Amino acid sequence: MSVKDRKKWGAFLEKWAPFFIITCTFMGAVLGSFLVYYFQGEFPYEVLTGGLVAAVILTIVELIKQKRKKDNLPEADERVIRNVLRFFAYASHIFLAILFIALGVFTLLGNETISIFYLWIFFFSYIWIVGIGAFIIKRR
Repeated sequence: MSVKDRKKWGAFLEKWAPFFIITCTFMGAVLGSFLVYYFQGEFPYEVLTGGLVAAVILTIVELIKQKRKKDNLPEADERVIRNVLRFFAYASHIFLAILFIALGVFTLLGNETISIFYLWIFFFSYIWIVGIGAFIIKRR
């Protein structure tokens, strides 16, 4: 692949990659809805509706973002990408350490089972904290 082809494909991917991500996210909501219907016999229309609304909102935001962009500067340089990757590595290791320590403490206290609800809370708090942290690091 020549440098000219790489520049052409780079511009193409920079423009269309967010829309591909949005489409794949909506397809994940559709697939999840069909899997719930297949296994439980009930079709969750609210998941499909939420996925569609989220896809429309994200598409509008991305269109506005692309229309407002006037220059050819990349959104992030090497230092920002390195900082974000390092933050992801530290955050995931810290959350895994907290999880293993908490499981050890629960085991020492004599609990043989843990409600899956608490694990879901821990999982979603990880997603929220890492997402917000990455957003803050990227803007610095």
